[in-house]
This record gives sequence, C-alpha cells and structure tokens, in this order.
Amino acid sequence: MNCNLIDLLLRISYNFLMYERKNVMRKNKYLLHIIIALTITASVGITACKSSTDETKISADDSTSSVVEENKELESQKNTSDLDYKSLTVEDLTKNLIGKNELTDEEFLELVSTYRYVPITEDLNLEDGSVTQQAFSLLDDKNVKYTVSQNVLKTLIKSEYPQLRGIACELMDEFNGAKEENIDLVKEILKTETEPYVLRRAVSVVAYKAGEDPEIAKFLLDMAKNENPGVRERAAYWLCIGSNKDIEGAQDLVFELMQDENKEVMRTACEKSGVFRDNTKITEYLKTILLDDSKYELHGICGKALIDMWLNPTYMNGHNETAYNATVEYIEKTSRNENIPEFTVLNYLSDISDTGFEEWKVQNPYYNKDKIIAAMIEIIKDPNANSLARASAIEVIHAHGKKEALTSIKSVIEALTDKDASFIKDVFSKELTK
Repeated sequence: MNCNLIDLLLRISYNFLMYERKNVMRKNKYLLHIIIALTITASVGITACKSSTDETKISADDSTSSVVEENKELESQKNTSDLDYKSLTVEDLTKNLIGKNELTDEEFLELVSTYRYVPITEDLNLEDGSVTQQAFSLLDDKNVKYTVSQNVLKTLIKSEYPQLRGIACELMDEFNGAKEENIDLVKEILKTETEPYVLRRAVSVVAYKAGEDPEIAKFLLDMAKNENPGVRERAAYWLCIGSNKDIEGAQDLVFELMQDENKEVMRTACEKSGVFRDNTKITEYLKTILLDDSKYELHGICGKALIDMWLNPTYMNGHNETAYNATVEYIEKTSRNENIPEFTVLNYLSDISDTGFEEWKVQNPYYNKDKIIAAMIEIIKDPNANSLARASAIEVIHAHGKKEALTSIKSVIEALTDKDASFIKDVFSKELTK
C-alpha cells in the first residue's frame, strides 16, 4: 500500500474516533471494530514505511560518511570563523586549556587557527604580540604540552588562510629536515601557491632537497626571481648550501642576488657566496666590495665569503688563490679606522681547525703565514684601528703561528701606550694562557 495513502487513512480514522466516538459506540459497535481494525492496519503500514525511509537514510549516510570524515578535521577552523578577534583576551583563548596535561588535536587546531586573524607584516612575518602568540606562551609556561599530528598539518596546509598555510610550513621545518610526507604536502600546494608569506616558509621546508629533486630545484630558482624580496632572500640562502650549489643556473642567480636592490637579499647572497669557491666572477665582485672603504658595512660578510673560498676554516678545503690575495690586500690596508679592518673578518680568520691545517698548507703553496702575521702586528700597533680588531689580530697570530709566534710579539704589546693599550694587553695575557 502507498505510504501516503496509509498516512491519510490513519489521520481520517483518528479524527473520526476522536470526534464521533460517542455516537459510534452508542449506535454501532461493529462499525467501531471496523474502524479500529483499519487504524491498526494503517499503523502497521505507516511503521513499515517509516522503516523503509530510515533504511534509505542510513544508506545515504553510509555513502557520505567518507566526506564527513574528510571534513571532520576542518570543524575546529569553522568554529572560529565568527570570532571577534580584536576583543579576545589570552584568558578567552586558554580558559578551557589551562590545567590540561596535553592538548587534543581539536584543541590545538582550534587555538592555532586563530592565527588567521593576525596580520602579515611587510617583512613576511606574523605581527608580533598577538593574543594567540601570548596564549601559546602561557600554555608553555603552564607546561601544557601539545603534539602537532599529521592530521593537523594536513588541515593547516590546505587552509584558505595564508597565515595558517605558513604556520603549517613552520611546524614541518624540523632541524634534520622535513619528513618526506610533509615535503610531498608542500610540493602539492606549491602548484598554486602565490602568497609570499607562505612561499618564504615553503622554501625552508623543501629547499634542502633541491639538489636531488628537479621539481624543487625549479621552484627554488623561481623563488630567487620572485618579486618579493623576502622570498628572494630565503632563496639566496638555500641556493648557497653545499648540496644545492651545483644546480644548473644557481651560481648565476646568486651573482645577480649579490647585486640585488634589496639590502637583506644582497647581504645574504654575499655572505653565503663563498660556497662557490671556483667562481671567478663572484670572487672578483667580493674583492671589489672588500677594497671599497665606502662599503665597510659589507666588509664583514664579504671577507668571510672570501676566506671560505681560500681557507674555509671549518673544513680546511678552500683553495682559491685570488680570494687569498684579496684577503691579504684587505688586512694590509693602512687606512685603518673604527670600521676598517672589520674585526669580524679577523675573528673568522682566527677560527682555524687544527685538524688538517698542516696538510692544507702543503696543498696551497700560495699561503704565506709570515705575511699574515706581519699584517696583524701592524693592526695591533695602530691606535686608529678598532680595539676589537686589534684584539682579534692577537688571536689570528696565535692561530696561524702557534704559541711561538704569539710569544714573539710580547715586546710589541708591552710598548703600547694608547687609550686601548690596557685592553689589548689583557687580551694578550689571556691568549698566552690558552
């Protein structure tokens, strides 16, 4: 029987019984029995219809269960969509979290998702001092732990808000490199990603793989040409790591970035360019900057890059004679003042690893220990030179000439009488005890 018809019959029978029950009972008991029977039949029918409808509903629910499951992880974000963020306090964000040992995925996601309201600054950071930032600091102070699960990362990286996609990248960027599954997640969004804030952080997640992954290599090279300087700066940094330096086109791009109109991009590119130890074009450009007194603010980073080329104090594997000669020319300059020579250049020159130094000297006959020590003595004696540079010169003599060379300059130190003499003598005395 049609379910609609059954429902109609049931309603008519019910109304008839309600309004005419006295007459029916009085006049025709048999009619009453018939109506009751019909009512029972209709009830059974309508129950069957309801059961059928419920079965249909369950079937529909089963077909959509996967969709529900997929969207379940997004619920926390939706719950924050209507927040009046400017009026929120730290207490508002943490009132249900303080006292917990560890946050659930849902609790962590709900809190971290409020970063969507925090403005992105011009230098591609989230505005400092937000209530969300303060809330996480409070949780740390209260020893409330939280683990960033893979489901949370998947939710954040697919968010419509660039703040959250950027946060996801930051959470993936681990000390030993991102997990392969997270690299795949980032690579997927990079097919359409245009937000500089996200791109800058994505570079740091995937770039260490650029030397072995052509797709990532192309992405890194493209980011070196991005119109946003913050993105270019990160690309410059990662193009200059050992595993990426041989990517086709990397050296040419770094050379361009060394001349970038943006100061931070240019500084990063210059400082890290020492990794290209045999690139004559880069070496000569660094030399030009180092010998230009007006560019003294860049002397520290350019000097370090040149020293990496001919010495590389950490690994002792530099061999660029042109870079060596440029460094010597710089430390021999007589136009000394508070800025020249830059003390960080001398500091780096003294940071020599004992391991392999003797072998390195055999492999690089251009190196002249006595020439370097002589230049350091002149710097120590010059009262116009920065006191920190003069102190670093003592350390350079010790590193390159050992204890014997250091002891030989004792008379030079004792003869000092200028305003910094006492400081220089103290540094010398301490260096002798090492």
